[in-house]
Amino acid sequence: MKAAIIFSFLCLFTAGLHAQALVLKDGSRIPGGQFSIEGGKIQQKKTLSNGQSAVVMVPVENIDRLEWPEVTQVLEAHTLMSEGKSKEAIETLQKAKDFFKPLKSVKGSPYNEVAFALVETMDQAGDFDGLLRALPEVEGMKWDKTKEFKLRIVKLNMDRRTSSDLEAILGRAESLLRDTDDSNVAARLWITIAEIHTRQERWEQAFEAYLHVPVFYGSQGALVPQAELSAARMLAKMELFKDAVGYYQRIQELYAGSEIAETAKKEMLPINGLPNKADKVPGSKNKEKDKQESPKTAANPDSK
Repeated sequence: MKAAIIFSFLCLFTAGLHAQALVLKDGSRIPGGQFSIEGGKIQQKKTLSNGQSAVVMVPVENIDRLEWPEVTQVLEAHTLMSEGKSKEAIETLQKAKDFFKPLKSVKGSPYNEVAFALVETMDQAGDFDGLLRALPEVEGMKWDKTKEFKLRIVKLNMDRRTSSDLEAILGRAESLLRDTDDSNVAARLWITIAEIHTRQERWEQAFEAYLHVPVFYGSQGALVPQAELSAARMLAKMELFKDAVGYYQRIQELYAGSEIAETAKKEMLPINGLPNKADKVPGSKNKEKDKQESPKTAANPDSK
């Protein structure tokens, strides 16, 4: 990342620009589009009496509050995730976070919200290295109960990646699933449960857990592409190659031009044309038992 980060509000924030402004302690307002941030310094654009432009530095201590009703980058990142473009989503949020960093102590700054969105997106995208760097700051911030709960899931996923006691992690995930009626939280927990099964090479249980996301939580679009890709991988692990190819092809069609579509194309090549193994039948003998033992089939599923 470049040392000097320059973002013009005209380029970075196009929606609701008229409502975005810095409000100074003397009561004056600097509308969005009339200032930028370069190298952590806030610069106001002014037009002089002779018609020429000038740039004036605005000290942070002179700012009373930031009026910023909506950070479009958070919405944009969500859309990018739903399109299978996780790298672009992370880059978008990282740039927004860097932009707001000089203003993070100002009343009304969305810096914390952007930082939280970045951590969630890194977790969903599997960017473990980025998460290690970004998570400590977010853990030190104050959150409401909903975000505290979501942060517990992020930390649970960190433990899942590093702990050898996967059964204990699975128990924690199932306990959290029982405690929530939030569709987004439940969908993320099903992915966590699926990934624990994957690490333990319980391919069919992982496949069924991944499918909970597109089947029961289709409205959680940011989570669906990765869940579908992972489900295709589980079919390949079960040697249901023909079925896996069908999933991979569907992903390429739905998310054409995205990194997840390219991944699906690459992973499909070695198995394309291979039949399903005759002794591998979709559906477990213990499917009914698994359903009975499931902690919660769906917390407020979209299908209801």
